Amino acid sequence: MIRRKVILRALPALAVLALLMPLAACSTPYVAPPDPVLASDARDGEADTAGRTGDSGEPTERDPPSPPCLTWGSPEQTGTVADSDLNEISGLAVSRLNEGVLWVMEDHAAPNQVTALDAMGNRLGTVTLDGVSNNDWEDLAVGNCGESTCVFVGEIGDNNHDRPWHGVYRFEEPVVPAEGGLDLTVTAELFEYTYPDGAYDAESMAVTPEGLPVIFTKEYDTDQSTAYSFPYLDSSAPVVLERRGRFYTGSGSEGGAAAATGADLWPDGSRLILRTYGHVWEYTLSDDGLDDLEDAARLDLPAPSEPQGESVAYDSVERRYLTISEDVNPPVWATSCED
Repeated sequence: MIRRKVILRALPALAVLALLMPLAACSTPYVAPPDPVLASDARDGEADTAGRTGDSGEPTERDPPSPPCLTWGSPEQTGTVADSDLNEISGLAVSRLNEGVLWVMEDHAAPNQVTALDAMGNRLGTVTLDGVSNNDWEDLAVGNCGESTCVFVGEIGDNNHDRPWHGVYRFEEPVVPAEGGLDLTVTAELFEYTYPDGAYDAESMAVTPEGLPVIFTKEYDTDQSTAYSFPYLDSSAPVVLERRGRFYTGSGSEGGAAAATGADLWPDGSRLILRTYGHVWEYTLSDDGLDDLEDAARLDLPAPSEPQGESVAYDSVERRYLTISEDVNPPVWATSCED
Protein backbone atom coordinates (compact mmCIF):
# COMPACT_ATOMS: atom_id res chain seq x y z
CA MET A 1 0.00 0.00 0.00
CA ILE A 2 1.40 3.41 -0.91
CA ARG A 3 1.73 5.46 2.23
CA ARG A 4 5.11 7.20 2.08
CA LYS A 5 7.45 7.37 -0.86
CA VAL A 6 11.03 6.98 0.32
CA ILE A 7 14.07 5.12 -0.93
CA LEU A 8 14.48 2.87 2.05
CA ARG A 9 17.93 1.58 1.21
CA ALA A 10 19.26 5.11 1.41
CA LEU A 11 18.09 5.69 4.98
CA PRO A 12 19.61 4.60 8.31
CA ALA A 13 17.81 1.73 9.98
CA LEU A 14 16.36 3.89 12.76
CA ALA A 15 14.95 6.33 10.24
CA VAL A 16 13.35 3.51 8.29
CA LEU A 17 11.81 2.15 11.48
CA ALA A 18 10.41 5.56 12.38
CA LEU A 19 8.75 5.84 8.99
CA LEU A 20 7.32 2.35 8.90
CA MET A 21 6.06 1.79 12.43
CA PRO A 22 3.07 4.17 12.07
CA LEU A 23 1.79 1.94 9.29
CA ALA A 24 0.95 -0.68 11.87
CA ALA A 25 -1.63 1.62 13.39
CA CYS A 26 -4.01 1.25 10.44
CA SER A 27 -7.28 -0.37 11.39
CA THR A 28 -9.19 -2.56 8.95
CA PRO A 29 -12.91 -3.42 9.03
CA TYR A 30 -12.47 -7.06 8.07
CA VAL A 31 -15.16 -8.63 5.94
CA ALA A 32 -16.18 -12.14 6.97
CA PRO A 33 -14.85 -15.01 4.84
CA PRO A 34 -17.13 -16.57 2.23
CA ASP A 35 -18.83 -19.90 2.78
CA PRO A 36 -16.61 -22.96 2.21
CA VAL A 37 -16.22 -24.10 -1.39
CA LEU A 38 -15.35 -27.65 -2.38
CA ALA A 39 -12.47 -28.08 -4.79
CA SER A 40 -14.70 -29.65 -7.42
CA ASP A 41 -17.14 -26.73 -7.22
CA ALA A 42 -14.36 -24.16 -7.41
CA ARG A 43 -13.17 -25.52 -10.75
CA ASP A 44 -16.56 -25.78 -12.43
CA GLY A 45 -16.86 -23.31 -15.27
CA GLU A 46 -13.26 -22.04 -15.15
CA ALA A 47 -11.36 -21.15 -18.28
CA ASP A 48 -9.33 -23.66 -20.24
CA THR A 49 -6.05 -24.52 -18.48
CA ALA A 50 -4.26 -26.42 -21.26
CA GLY A 51 -1.61 -23.74 -21.84
CA ARG A 52 -1.35 -20.27 -23.33
CA THR A 53 -2.48 -19.98 -26.96
CA GLY A 54 -0.32 -18.25 -29.53
CA ASP A 55 -1.18 -16.79 -32.93
CA SER A 56 -1.79 -20.25 -34.36
CA GLY A 57 -4.22 -21.12 -31.59
CA GLU A 58 -1.94 -23.92 -30.39
CA PRO A 59 -1.03 -24.11 -26.67
CA THR A 60 2.35 -22.58 -25.78
CA GLU A 61 3.08 -24.24 -22.44
CA ARG A 62 6.18 -23.26 -20.50
CA ASP A 63 9.29 -25.40 -20.42
CA PRO A 64 10.10 -27.36 -17.22
CA PRO A 65 11.96 -25.53 -14.44
CA SER A 66 15.75 -25.22 -14.68
CA PRO A 67 18.23 -25.94 -11.87
CA PRO A 68 18.71 -23.18 -9.28
CA CYS A 69 21.21 -20.41 -10.00
CA LEU A 70 24.67 -20.13 -8.43
CA THR A 71 25.68 -16.65 -9.62
CA TRP A 72 23.28 -13.76 -10.15
CA GLY A 73 23.83 -10.72 -12.34
CA SER A 74 22.59 -7.16 -11.87
CA PRO A 75 18.97 -5.97 -11.96
CA GLU A 76 17.78 -4.78 -15.37
CA GLN A 77 14.53 -3.02 -16.12
CA THR A 78 12.37 -5.05 -18.51
CA GLY A 79 9.49 -2.59 -18.62
CA THR A 80 7.11 -0.36 -16.70
CA VAL A 81 3.67 -1.21 -15.32
CA ALA A 82 1.52 0.68 -17.81
CA ASP A 83 -1.73 0.74 -15.83
CA SER A 84 -1.48 3.61 -13.33
CA ASP A 85 -4.33 2.08 -11.31
CA LEU A 86 -2.00 -0.78 -10.33
CA ASN A 87 -0.19 1.41 -7.82
CA GLU A 88 -0.16 -0.83 -4.74
CA ILE A 89 1.33 -4.06 -6.09
CA SER A 90 2.16 -6.23 -3.09
CA GLY A 91 2.18 -9.70 -4.64
CA LEU A 92 3.98 -11.08 -7.69
CA ALA A 93 4.20 -14.57 -9.18
CA VAL A 94 5.43 -15.98 -12.49
CA SER A 95 3.00 -18.19 -14.39
CA ARG A 96 3.98 -21.84 -14.77
CA LEU A 97 1.35 -22.33 -17.47
CA ASN A 98 1.66 -19.25 -19.66
CA GLU A 99 4.97 -18.24 -21.17
CA GLY A 100 5.93 -14.65 -20.41
CA VAL A 101 3.06 -13.97 -17.99
CA LEU A 102 3.32 -12.40 -14.54
CA TRP A 103 0.50 -12.42 -11.99
CA VAL A 104 0.20 -9.41 -9.67
CA MET A 105 -2.24 -8.22 -7.01
CA GLU A 106 -2.71 -5.19 -4.82
CA ASP A 107 -3.13 -5.08 -1.07
CA HIS A 108 -5.45 -3.74 1.64
CA ALA A 109 -8.94 -2.97 0.32
CA ALA A 110 -7.93 -2.94 -3.36
CA PRO A 111 -10.15 -4.77 -5.88
CA ASN A 112 -10.59 -8.53 -5.37
CA GLN A 113 -8.64 -9.20 -8.55
CA VAL A 114 -5.44 -10.79 -9.78
CA THR A 115 -3.99 -9.15 -12.89
CA ALA A 116 -1.93 -10.71 -15.69
CA LEU A 117 0.99 -8.65 -17.05
CA ASP A 118 3.74 -9.36 -19.52
CA ALA A 119 7.38 -8.74 -18.54
CA MET A 120 7.21 -5.28 -20.14
CA GLY A 121 4.40 -4.33 -17.75
CA ASN A 122 1.52 -4.42 -20.23
CA ARG A 123 -1.83 -5.55 -18.87
CA LEU A 124 -3.07 -8.84 -20.36
CA GLY A 125 -6.25 -9.28 -18.34
CA THR A 126 -7.85 -9.83 -14.97
CA VAL A 127 -9.15 -12.66 -12.83
CA THR A 128 -11.84 -11.62 -10.32
CA LEU A 129 -12.40 -13.74 -7.22
CA ASP A 130 -16.16 -13.96 -6.95
CA GLY A 131 -17.88 -13.18 -3.66
CA VAL A 132 -14.79 -12.24 -1.64
CA SER A 133 -13.23 -9.01 -0.39
CA ASN A 134 -9.63 -7.90 -0.36
CA ASN A 135 -9.32 -7.24 3.36
CA ASP A 136 -5.54 -7.29 3.39
CA TRP A 137 -4.14 -9.40 0.57
CA GLU A 138 -0.36 -9.28 0.84
CA ASP A 139 1.33 -11.87 -1.38
CA LEU A 140 0.80 -14.12 -4.35
CA ALA A 141 2.28 -17.47 -5.39
CA VAL A 142 1.92 -20.10 -8.09
CA GLY A 143 2.20 -23.74 -7.09
CA ASN A 144 1.07 -27.28 -7.67
CA CYS A 145 -2.53 -28.37 -7.09
CA GLY A 146 -2.96 -31.96 -8.17
CA GLU A 147 -2.09 -32.31 -11.84
CA SER A 148 -2.54 -28.58 -12.46
CA THR A 149 -0.95 -25.35 -11.28
CA CYS A 150 -2.86 -22.88 -9.16
CA VAL A 151 -2.61 -19.25 -8.12
CA PHE A 152 -2.53 -18.75 -4.34
CA VAL A 153 -3.62 -15.40 -2.88
CA GLY A 154 -2.53 -14.62 0.68
CA GLU A 155 -5.20 -12.92 2.82
CA ILE A 156 -2.52 -12.73 5.50
CA GLY A 157 -2.00 -9.10 6.56
CA ASP A 158 -2.70 -8.25 10.20
CA ASN A 159 -1.10 -4.89 11.10
CA ASN A 160 -2.67 -4.73 14.56
CA HIS A 161 -2.47 -8.47 15.32
CA ASP A 162 -6.21 -8.54 15.92
CA ARG A 163 -7.97 -9.68 12.75
CA PRO A 164 -10.68 -12.33 13.27
CA TRP A 165 -9.50 -14.66 10.51
CA HIS A 166 -6.68 -15.35 8.05
CA GLY A 167 -6.70 -17.42 4.90
CA VAL A 168 -5.26 -18.33 1.53
CA TYR A 169 -7.38 -18.35 -1.62
CA ARG A 170 -6.59 -20.76 -4.45
CA PHE A 171 -7.81 -21.01 -8.03
CA GLU A 172 -6.62 -23.00 -11.01
CA GLU A 173 -4.30 -21.08 -13.28
CA PRO A 174 -6.12 -20.08 -16.48
CA VAL A 175 -4.82 -19.66 -20.00
CA VAL A 176 -3.93 -16.07 -20.87
CA PRO A 177 -4.52 -15.31 -24.58
CA ALA A 178 -1.39 -14.08 -26.36
CA GLU A 179 -3.26 -10.97 -27.49
CA GLY A 180 -4.48 -10.27 -23.93
CA GLY A 181 -8.09 -9.55 -23.09
CA LEU A 182 -8.44 -12.09 -20.26
CA ASP A 183 -11.60 -11.28 -18.27
CA LEU A 184 -12.46 -14.15 -15.97
CA THR A 185 -14.45 -14.57 -12.75
CA VAL A 186 -13.65 -17.60 -10.62
CA THR A 187 -14.94 -19.17 -7.43
CA ALA A 188 -11.79 -19.62 -5.38
CA GLU A 189 -11.24 -22.13 -2.61
CA LEU A 190 -10.44 -20.60 0.78
CA PHE A 191 -8.15 -22.27 3.28
CA GLU A 192 -8.38 -20.52 6.65
CA TYR A 193 -5.66 -20.88 9.24
CA THR A 194 -4.61 -19.93 12.76
CA TYR A 195 -1.17 -19.65 14.30
CA PRO A 196 -0.22 -22.11 17.06
CA ASP A 197 1.37 -19.51 19.33
CA GLY A 198 -0.15 -16.08 18.95
CA ALA A 199 -1.06 -13.48 16.33
CA TYR A 200 1.29 -12.14 13.65
CA ASP A 201 1.37 -9.75 10.75
CA ALA A 202 2.63 -11.21 7.48
CA GLU A 203 3.24 -9.99 3.94
CA SER A 204 5.22 -12.92 2.54
CA MET A 205 3.99 -16.27 1.26
CA ALA A 206 5.42 -19.12 -0.81
CA VAL A 207 4.14 -22.55 -1.82
CA THR A 208 6.06 -25.81 -1.31
CA PRO A 209 6.50 -28.42 -4.07
CA GLU A 210 3.64 -30.30 -2.39
CA GLY A 211 1.31 -27.35 -2.92
CA LEU A 212 1.21 -26.18 0.71
CA PRO A 213 1.41 -22.45 1.52
CA VAL A 214 4.10 -21.11 3.84
CA ILE A 215 3.61 -17.80 5.68
CA PHE A 216 6.55 -15.66 6.85
CA THR A 217 6.01 -13.18 9.68
CA LYS A 218 6.71 -9.47 9.24
CA GLU A 219 8.56 -8.00 12.21
CA TYR A 220 9.82 -4.45 12.63
CA ASP A 221 12.20 -4.75 15.56
CA THR A 222 13.93 -8.13 15.43
CA ASP A 223 15.79 -8.51 12.08
CA GLN A 224 14.09 -11.92 11.97
CA SER A 225 11.07 -13.78 10.62
CA THR A 226 9.42 -17.11 11.42
CA ALA A 227 8.05 -19.50 8.82
CA TYR A 228 4.68 -21.18 9.44
CA SER A 229 3.35 -23.77 7.01
CA PHE A 230 0.10 -25.56 6.33
CA PRO A 231 0.42 -29.24 7.32
CA TYR A 232 -2.46 -29.98 4.92
CA LEU A 233 -5.27 -28.10 3.18
CA ASP A 234 -8.86 -28.15 4.40
CA SER A 235 -11.48 -25.79 2.99
CA SER A 236 -14.10 -26.80 5.58
CA ALA A 237 -12.39 -25.61 8.78
CA PRO A 238 -9.38 -23.50 9.85
CA VAL A 239 -6.06 -25.34 10.01
CA VAL A 240 -3.46 -24.74 12.73
CA LEU A 241 -0.17 -23.90 11.05
CA GLU A 242 3.08 -25.64 11.94
CA ARG A 243 5.93 -23.48 13.22
CA ARG A 244 9.03 -24.04 11.09
CA GLY A 245 12.37 -22.22 11.12
CA ARG A 246 13.11 -18.79 12.57
CA PHE A 247 15.79 -16.93 10.64
CA TYR A 248 17.53 -13.59 10.09
CA THR A 249 16.20 -11.14 7.51
CA GLY A 250 18.62 -8.27 8.17
CA SER A 251 22.30 -7.63 8.68
CA GLY A 252 22.16 -6.20 12.19
CA SER A 253 19.91 -3.62 13.89
CA GLU A 254 18.13 -2.66 10.68
CA GLY A 255 14.67 -2.53 12.23
CA GLY A 256 11.96 -1.92 9.66
CA ALA A 257 14.35 -2.28 6.71
CA ALA A 258 14.60 -5.99 7.59
CA ALA A 259 10.82 -6.57 7.66
CA ALA A 260 9.83 -9.40 5.30
CA THR A 261 7.54 -8.20 2.49
CA GLY A 262 7.55 -10.91 -0.20
CA ALA A 263 8.77 -14.45 -0.83
CA ASP A 264 8.99 -17.33 -3.27
CA LEU A 265 10.39 -20.86 -3.39
CA TRP A 266 12.22 -22.46 -6.32
CA PRO A 267 9.90 -25.20 -7.65
CA ASP A 268 12.02 -28.00 -6.13
CA GLY A 269 12.02 -26.30 -2.72
CA SER A 270 15.81 -25.94 -2.58
CA ARG A 271 15.94 -22.13 -2.54
CA LEU A 272 13.93 -19.45 -0.76
CA ILE A 273 14.00 -15.85 -1.97
CA LEU A 274 12.79 -13.17 0.45
CA ARG A 275 12.16 -9.47 -0.16
CA THR A 276 12.55 -6.97 2.65
CA TYR A 277 12.40 -3.20 2.46
CA GLY A 278 16.20 -3.13 2.36
CA HIS A 279 17.31 -6.41 0.77
CA VAL A 280 16.64 -9.38 -1.45
CA TRP A 281 17.89 -12.47 0.40
CA GLU A 282 18.31 -16.00 -0.96
CA TYR A 283 18.51 -18.98 1.40
CA THR A 284 19.88 -22.36 0.31
CA LEU A 285 17.81 -25.00 2.09
CA SER A 286 19.18 -28.33 3.26
CA ASP A 287 17.34 -31.66 3.19
CA ASP A 288 15.57 -30.43 6.33
CA GLY A 289 14.00 -27.67 4.25
CA LEU A 290 12.22 -24.89 6.12
CA ASP A 291 13.02 -26.47 9.50
CA ASP A 292 16.69 -25.59 8.93
CA LEU A 293 16.21 -21.94 7.98
CA GLU A 294 18.18 -20.68 10.97
CA ASP A 295 21.33 -22.36 9.67
CA ALA A 296 20.66 -21.98 5.96
CA ALA A 297 23.36 -20.36 3.83
CA ARG A 298 22.22 -16.82 2.96
CA LEU A 299 23.15 -14.49 0.12
CA ASP A 300 22.39 -10.76 -0.10
CA LEU A 301 21.31 -10.61 -3.76
CA PRO A 302 21.45 -7.57 -6.04
CA ALA A 303 18.34 -5.46 -5.54
CA PRO A 304 17.10 -2.36 -7.34
CA SER A 305 16.30 0.79 -5.39
CA GLU A 306 12.53 0.75 -5.02
CA PRO A 307 10.26 3.18 -3.15
CA GLN A 308 8.42 0.37 -1.37
CA GLY A 309 9.60 -3.08 -2.43
CA GLU A 310 6.97 -5.62 -1.42
CA SER A 311 7.11 -8.30 -4.10
CA VAL A 312 9.57 -10.83 -5.49
CA ALA A 313 9.22 -13.97 -7.60
CA TYR A 314 11.45 -16.56 -9.21
CA ASP A 315 11.18 -17.32 -12.92
CA SER A 316 12.59 -20.84 -12.82
CA VAL A 317 12.42 -21.32 -16.59
CA GLU A 318 14.27 -18.14 -17.55
CA ARG A 319 16.45 -18.50 -14.41
CA ARG A 320 15.85 -15.04 -13.04
CA TYR A 321 13.97 -13.27 -10.27
CA LEU A 322 11.69 -10.27 -10.63
CA THR A 323 10.62 -7.43 -8.36
CA ILE A 324 8.01 -4.68 -8.63
CA SER A 325 7.48 -1.88 -6.10
CA GLU A 326 4.33 -0.21 -4.91
CA ASP A 327 4.18 3.03 -6.91
CA VAL A 328 2.45 4.63 -9.86
CA ASN A 329 3.82 3.06 -13.07
CA PRO A 330 6.64 1.22 -11.26
CA PRO A 331 9.49 -0.43 -13.19
CA VAL A 332 9.56 -4.21 -13.68
CA TRP A 333 13.02 -5.40 -12.62
CA ALA A 334 14.61 -8.74 -13.56
CA THR A 335 17.91 -10.17 -12.32
CA SER A 336 19.20 -13.03 -14.47
CA CYS A 337 21.43 -15.98 -13.66
CA GLU A 338 25.00 -15.77 -14.96
CA ASP A 339 26.08 -19.41 -14.68
